Amino acid sequence: MIPEFYGNTGRVTCPFCSPERKKKRMKDMTLTRQSDGAVLYYCHHCEANGSVQPEKFHVLPVPSIKILEDHLQPIHYDYLKTRGISKQTADKMKLFASRKFFKRLEKECDCIGFPYFRNGQLVSAKYRSIPEKDFTQEAGGAHDFFNIENINPEEPIIIVEGEIDCLTLVQAGYPNTISVPNGAPQKVADGKVLPSEDKKFAYIWNAREILEQTPYVVLATDQDGPGQALTEELARRIGKDKCRVAKFEAKDLNDVYTKAYDPVSDIKEIIESATAYPISGLSDPATYKPRLDELFTKGSGQGFSTGYSSVDKIYTIAPGQLTVVTGYPSSGKSNFVDQVMVNLARTEDWKFAICSFENQPEVHIARLMEIYTNKRFYDGMNKMTRQESEEAFNFVQDHFLFIDSNGEEPSTLDSILERSRAAVKRMGIRGLVIDPYNYIDLERSNKTETDAISDMLTRVRKFCMANEVHTWFVAHPAKMARSGTDQPRPDGMSISGSMSWWAKTDCGVTVHRVDKEVQIAVWKCRYRWVGTQGETTLQYDKAGGTYTEQFDRF
Repeated sequence: MIPEFYGNTGRVTCPFCSPERKKKRMKDMTLTRQSDGAVLYYCHHCEANGSVQPEKFHVLPVPSIKILEDHLQPIHYDYLKTRGISKQTADKMKLFASRKFFKRLEKECDCIGFPYFRNGQLVSAKYRSIPEKDFTQEAGGAHDFFNIENINPEEPIIIVEGEIDCLTLVQAGYPNTISVPNGAPQKVADGKVLPSEDKKFAYIWNAREILEQTPYVVLATDQDGPGQALTEELARRIGKDKCRVAKFEAKDLNDVYTKAYDPVSDIKEIIESATAYPISGLSDPATYKPRLDELFTKGSGQGFSTGYSSVDKIYTIAPGQLTVVTGYPSSGKSNFVDQVMVNLARTEDWKFAICSFENQPEVHIARLMEIYTNKRFYDGMNKMTRQESEEAFNFVQDHFLFIDSNGEEPSTLDSILERSRAAVKRMGIRGLVIDPYNYIDLERSNKTETDAISDMLTRVRKFCMANEVHTWFVAHPAKMARSGTDQPRPDGMSISGSMSWWAKTDCGVTVHRVDKEVQIAVWKCRYRWVGTQGETTLQYDKAGGTYTEQFDRF
């Protein structure tokens, strides 16, 4: 597998995960040539990484794992006994003995292996050293839930944070328990998982069919900050309407089990008392106490930056909200949304799904690459180099998904939101673009256009709030009063079904071109901590196809 390099970078099919995938020709592995000749490799799908000499690429092995035939020994069972895990449970879960080198301990140690299976095949394993504590795993890591092969999808599923917690619940009589393969995320801010951690949640996508079948999921992660952030992200991706949350006083469930007078009863009470995830309807004020405390100590803050300080004074991006963007054709409204997405992807590592009816995906990808490099994709002056093109494409691949429309039948909102929910599970998207609205087949029945638009926007807002995804909905004005540049600047009242567009959106933005300037005008902002009514002006750079700041107008 000799790669084709452009400068010091290249891409190849990953030898670690490709044999397990349907699309085996996908070149998901990025290669970077170092000054000493070694090549760093990283797979954007399975996250396998390391360094090898170039001549060894043709012999990169698919990792294989062998369970030792001697199985666990007394030293391993003794450790598990201290955690409340019996020999019967350990054998049932196919734990095995091994010796591995542990980096933190700087030595090879006896350890317990936790096997990870997919479709009956052993695909990875994690290891816990004994008696000293340290962890390691097979190259490429585990990308499935632990114990997923033993799950009955027709029964409720319990998700915990680690393998020992999973063994604890199996020991307590809850065999339909799985644990995440990589623990709680380490990068957490304000109780939420940072977007840079999104790739670690691939195991949810791999288990999507099972999770969709189960009647509900109980989230029983650790009670510390990272554990609760994990609960939040699991619920966002699985679907909050399907999740229940377990609460308890101890750090984790194994701590509950080992310290309880009647451990089985205590575990049962915790699991059976799990409450539905709060998404809508009636909620006790205590549900909002953590957020209330945050507002009291930090203030309301603001949303994420658009990438332009002048625009941020009137408009920022808040998760779970809806922004309606309007403007005349060729005014630059789609380009402005593209620019904001690239800025958020670059600074915050946000991921996006794009449903663009007026651009073919390959054309839209080229456009995003131009914004990223501030250079032209096509022939002409300021054209990006081959290496810049590869880097830009990798950036787009890491941060964007495209909701394709085959054009043979009208797209429905149901089909768009269904694929957007899948994008949340697969990639953890935090932004969605629907551009423009008039390509969507309104489900009118006996409704007026205004009522149908109102229902459509209500459903989009519910999707935003339930999945904490910010959605940009692009809508053209209904009529153009005059021709040329001498046109009044449109707002929410200019869109067909105007009152609904104005009433249902959280933020309303108009992109309006006047000569060489582009006005960004906010005509509605539901929450003052996100922005306010006002306007500013950006300059459009034709050479790079990007916006730049010049001066403010209020």
